[in-house]
Amino acid sequence: MNARAVSLKVLVALHKRPGVLDTAIERELSHNVIDHRDTRFVFEIVYGVTRRKLTLDYVLSQFVEDPAVLQDPVVTSILEIGAYQILYMDRVPDHASVNESVNLTRIARSTQHFSGLVNGTLRNLIKNRKHIKMPDPHKDLKVRLSVEFSHPEWMIKRWLDRLGLSKTKLLLSFNNEKPDLFLRRKLRGLSRQQFETEMHDLCDGASGYLNLFYRLRKPVPPELIPLFKEGECTVQAPSSGWIVALLDIAQGERVGDLCCAPGGKSALSAEITGSAGRVIACEIRRNRMQLAVETFRRMHLSNILPVMCNGTALPFKGTLGKVLLDAPCSGTGVLHRHPEGRWTKTEQDLLRLSLAQKGLLHSASTLLAPGGILVYSTCSLEPEENENVVAAFLGEHPGFVLDHPPDAIPASYVSGDGFVKISPYEHKLDGMFGARLRRVC
Repeated sequence: MNARAVSLKVLVALHKRPGVLDTAIERELSHNVIDHRDTRFVFEIVYGVTRRKLTLDYVLSQFVEDPAVLQDPVVTSILEIGAYQILYMDRVPDHASVNESVNLTRIARSTQHFSGLVNGTLRNLIKNRKHIKMPDPHKDLKVRLSVEFSHPEWMIKRWLDRLGLSKTKLLLSFNNEKPDLFLRRKLRGLSRQQFETEMHDLCDGASGYLNLFYRLRKPVPPELIPLFKEGECTVQAPSSGWIVALLDIAQGERVGDLCCAPGGKSALSAEITGSAGRVIACEIRRNRMQLAVETFRRMHLSNILPVMCNGTALPFKGTLGKVLLDAPCSGTGVLHRHPEGRWTKTEQDLLRLSLAQKGLLHSASTLLAPGGILVYSTCSLEPEENENVVAAFLGEHPGFVLDHPPDAIPASYVSGDGFVKISPYEHKLDGMFGARLRRVC
């Protein structure tokens, strides 16, 4: 199968059963061996179509005479793949976008009779793309932004009410950009000079917490980079590093990580605390724990104890000096990395998630020794999952207080009320929230 055919299978599978894009792509690639350039093309098509789906479907509806056609997930996905290349991929010639999309209709007997429709629709789009009609912002600004930036209206309404128009548009634009990929250098491995000498053709200069983070300039799969395979670096965004910085870990400390997958924060914590310390890395889902353990092994980190468990029903007792709870959340701060989240999450999920987050935060607090530090974090921008969860916790746990972030964290990331807030629209990084809580008694 070629890359477009693989992309089609992934998109149709996701239509039938929404899920994580990476997982869906890897599952399909396990059945269809293609080279790494074609693999990159699959990722670009699947992520791009998912990211721009609302816009693509709105545009296509202007060129498809029979609306019933767009009820067929296979035909719709073929049209979306073609339209995405025409509207958003300059390096793909228009004629190739049309021809390859027509070829996709011929893969299955059920879609062969749509070849003429796909051909005509995409050629009509090419001819009239400068005359595409968009909703009138004066009639309903929310609808216009929803279609223009391909986000659900409920998200846009929330952000307009809280952030205003300017910041909302910056956030929407950021979410539609291809995310930067960062490598985090191993703290106790190659020296910074050695690492940068070997990686100077691939990476920008160091940034982030402890100057460990490097943006990849070239679209190279990390698994093809020798230093990655040798465990001298791992994939991790700078925002995650600043959450670990909130813990302010010292050598020899025992650290708990209640929702550890995919393992980046546990790994960095383990490197900081060193061989005299220990990280207890907890995760409830087996497949995600497997990802974390693979990272720990690749990076040769022997001071991490993985524990499969429910974070609200811990199978062990004891006291730790530092505990991290990076709680499951709506992910509205990382929609550029996980565009499927805009279609799989609902506003009602915020209440459900906040209840789970409160339960996990209480459970995490039971592990902490007096004077110890509990860091609560999410990759959400929503107050229901962030400030409100912390306020509820402090109201129910008088033995805890909000502690000011360590000086190592830049002031631009610290809000006036003492939280770490890294925002895509302001800092051009993954959105993260962090609260440092100290047990005083």
